[in-house]
Amino acid sequence: MGRISRSFSLVGQSYRILMQDKELMVLPLLSGICIVAVAASFFVGFGVTTDEIRSRNPAVYLPLFLMYVATYAIGIFFQAAVIAGATERLRGGDPTVGSALGAAARRIGPILMWAVAAATVGILLRALRDRAGFVGKIAAAIAGAAWSLATFFVVPVLVLEDLTVVESFKRSVSVFSKTWGETFVGNISLGVAAFVSWVTLVAVTGLLAWAGTGIIIALGVFFMGAVLLVMLFSALQGVFVASLYRYATAGPTASGFDSDLLAGAFVEKRR
Repeated sequence: MGRISRSFSLVGQSYRILMQDKELMVLPLLSGICIVAVAASFFVGFGVTTDEIRSRNPAVYLPLFLMYVATYAIGIFFQAAVIAGATERLRGGDPTVGSALGAAARRIGPILMWAVAAATVGILLRALRDRAGFVGKIAAAIAGAAWSLATFFVVPVLVLEDLTVVESFKRSVSVFSKTWGETFVGNISLGVAAFVSWVTLVAVTGLLAWAGTGIIIALGVFFMGAVLLVMLFSALQGVFVASLYRYATAGPTASGFDSDLLAGAFVEKRR
């Protein structure tokens, strides 16, 4: 119970830091708009249909790979911008959308190379899941989970340290193995908070529709609420990761955070 309490406290402190720089929530919105536009253009430009993807036609893997690279690059770039902005605040600065984007832009080369690497792994896992039957699906799920854990800190390393892509991957694995171990309680806390928020939004939407305000108004409230929640929790995740990465690599020096809470969020890996 103490660990759960500390996790929620960490999320609350991350939220308070984010509220000092609400403009950072614009970055996930821009990311989502760009990703949707690029994905749509690939489907139209290459003439790929969802039926062809479901049919597991090998011919679709090339356009899917190119789409993966483009969408990964966009997502990683804007995630890096959020992390850069959060780190600037934690260092005592006053970030803006421009300064956050500028920090990410200065590392655009490694970000693009990492997007290619991540897209390659993504398309290989998809091929394994599609072509190897039930066993392949299990193997792909296990490999995907291991990849996600190993690369958890890659984006903050890419944007905050002057390392190559290979070095960034090794650094991510090293930081994760040294301090995070097998339990990442902060993500659980964020997941619970997001779940409660989404349930609340659905309930409010249902109540509005039931009260006779009109389905259009109810759907409008749901749409606006959904956009706000995506912006909020995407940015909050960036603040949380940036803060924990800063603590893990520089010690309990991040302003705005209780070092005891941060220390309690880490569980050393048992050997």
